[in-house]
Amino acid sequence: TGIVLMIDSRLGFTDLDRQLLRFIEPRIANGVVKLLVLLTKADKLTRSERAAALTGANAVMGECATVEADIGVSLFSALKREGIGEAAEVLHRWVT
Repeated sequence: TGIVLMIDSRLGFTDLDRQLLRFIEPRIANGVVKLLVLLTKADKLTRSERAAALTGANAVMGECATVEADIGVSLFSALKREGIGEAAEVLHRWVT
């Protein structure tokens, strides 16, 4: 079982996103549920904003991280087709 959480990279995690994470955190922590966080609209960010978005998302995910947890965070842009291959690889790993 896995969840793909799409976060607008310009806004970061909203209160609703954080509420969802608190709800699923026990299942993520024990490895029952895998999580892939896609930071969308990455094409609209500068290089420093991209780095800040990744750093911020990794900090939030660090609160859920355990040895058993399977959590991924990556930049994603449907317009520029950035991150599609990486997301596909993660999803393929989940089902095989």
